[in-house]
Amino acid sequence: MINVLLLLTVIFWGLSFIATKMALQYLTPVEIIAIRLLLGAPTLYLVVLIKKIEIKFKKVDYFILLVASVVLSLHFLIQAFGLQYTSATNTAWLVATIPVFIAILSALFLKERLSSFKIGGIALATFGVILLVSGGKLTSLGSLHSVGDWIILSSGITWGVYTIITRNVTRTNNPLAVSLTILIVPTLFLNAYSAYTTPVSKILDLPINIIIALIFLGVFCLGLAHWFWLEGLSRKGATEVGVYIYIEPVVTTIVAIPLLNEQLTLFTILGAALIIGGVYIVQKLW
Repeated sequence: MINVLLLLTVIFWGLSFIATKMALQYLTPVEIIAIRLLLGAPTLYLVVLIKKIEIKFKKVDYFILLVASVVLSLHFLIQAFGLQYTSATNTAWLVATIPVFIAILSALFLKERLSSFKIGGIALATFGVILLVSGGKLTSLGSLHSVGDWIILSSGITWGVYTIITRNVTRTNNPLAVSLTILIVPTLFLNAYSAYTTPVSKILDLPINIIIALIFLGVFCLGLAHWFWLEGLSRKGATEVGVYIYIEPVVTTIVAIPLLNEQLTLFTILGAALIIGGVYIVQKLW
């Protein structure tokens, strides 16, 4: 059963880029993230209530949770803004490099050792990113065409920082309680801002397919997926669960082609293969 939940999680996350891309036709990135949080946080709270998880932290933890809230908000917004300028397919493959950023940041700030295998994996994934962003034309790396890819790639840094910040607090507290608490500040702040700046008529006039996309992003991709993923981590451990991440960009690519009319090029395939290979080496070999 846990394998099914993990599979559902990465399918949800893979489809989230497509749902966000669709929603961007009608809403701003801030509005999308605000609605996503407004639906996702209560879903996660319901899970916490059903599982009877106590939400109680040490005083020192609250500052860490507040900083994590700010970083997570920035992470969500960066991805939504980046998706305005690049494809869902590119986004999914670039997001797959997050373990590489975590390894680099852990070496810099936590003094964790980078083996020669990990350095090689980072180099391989980096070359894959270059191929993906440039479309095989290395001279186009600095062009406006690639700006969305670079924005998305920077979200790997924010998630790496978020992972490092929350590493200890999730070890001493229930991860679901930590996740829910971190979501409270961005949910309140972004929805207060959106309520002030967004006309109610704009939300009421949304097409039904966009409403479904927003519900999917909030309830399934944020609320339920967090629960499923953490359940998997508690039952299987990080090494076994990490393999499922490779499925996420594949889901995005397969669905984005017919639904968003995105193109699958040779350099997308080559870049994706190098990214997955590099990430695999970083995660598995040290």
